[in-house]
Amino acid sequence: MVRTVVTAHGLRRWALVLGLVVVLAAVPVTIAVWPARASGVEPATLRARIAASGAQAFHGYAQSTGLLGLPSLPNLAQVTALVSGTTEMRTWYAAPDRWRVDVLGEGTERDLYQTPQAQFVWDFGDNRLTRIDGEQPVRLPRAADLTPPELVRRVLGAAAGDRIEPLGGKRVAGVEAAGLRLIPAGADTTVAHVDIWADPESGLPVQAEVTAKGGVRPVFVTRFLELHFGAPDAAVLTPPAPRPGIGYTTTSAPDILSAINRRRPVSLPDTLAGLPRRDAVAGLSAAGVYGTGLSSVVVAALPGRFGAPAYQQIETYGQKIEGADAAVIATGLLSVLAVRAGNRTFLVAGLVGTAMMQRVAVGLAEVTG
Repeated sequence: MVRTVVTAHGLRRWALVLGLVVVLAAVPVTIAVWPARASGVEPATLRARIAASGAQAFHGYAQSTGLLGLPSLPNLAQVTALVSGTTEMRTWYAAPDRWRVDVLGEGTERDLYQTPQAQFVWDFGDNRLTRIDGEQPVRLPRAADLTPPELVRRVLGAAAGDRIEPLGGKRVAGVEAAGLRLIPAGADTTVAHVDIWADPESGLPVQAEVTAKGGVRPVFVTRFLELHFGAPDAAVLTPPAPRPGIGYTTTSAPDILSAINRRRPVSLPDTLAGLPRRDAVAGLSAAGVYGTGLSSVVVAALPGRFGAPAYQQIETYGQKIEGADAAVIATGLLSVLAVRAGNRTFLVAGLVGTAMMQRVAVGLAEVTG
């Protein structure tokens, strides 16, 4: 009987210890989801601080997650992966011309360094360092574009005329962030709203969520999981030095669109599907941006050997467009269109629906220059 009493006391004691451990273990989770205090920052003020946040130094760990489900397209596999999966990034930022973003994967790592002199890409898997000289006025998207500060500043810059509303605060990576909601004015965009949270003092964006029209949950999220304010160690921003055993190459700004433009120039129309062409990249006729804000579409003219595989892939996974030799993949947020006209293929992407893409396809089918 005594043994039973002792056992009962022991069970109660260990139950108390176990309960305390559970409570303590839950503290970080509770802190993470506990509502942040109201910041009192007006949306217009916060937007202005976000625009000026390029002066704020920081380092941290960020994660972006896209649920768009785009198939891997020829020569664009890394781009489609950015919006159709999870990207883990460690980032250090001192200034617009001094930063570093590491993209981490299972057994792989690819580091991008920006210095005042050039960009450097360190590929851990290939054991290769590449120096990139020159400006890149037009280029394909990369993981560094998906960190919360970079993505938010680009979105707000493109959506200058769109409406903003106040949004409740949120605790992100230890920051009691202030929020705002961007609501696009364009009727053609698939974006319902973009929710943004930023540090109320510096304006540094810490999280962004993109929700498609008709959706109840975000289909793309980028956020900091860890964030520290202040300048990173200068040594962290210094690319590896070339040395024996490491492959090293130097190249001018690599840009697939510029290369295509040189090999097979084509003149895109001044207007397309009623949208004005608004890009101003000197000497680059093979690519264009049409429309305004988040209703814009990007058009690239590809010669046969580049365009044919992309068209076949989009035709396989997407749907045919009436009135043109074209096919489109629509994810509910991002649409990717391929149009065949003569011996070239036009590749189009944008946050617009299939109705707009159909008008674009018909317009491109008439381009013969």
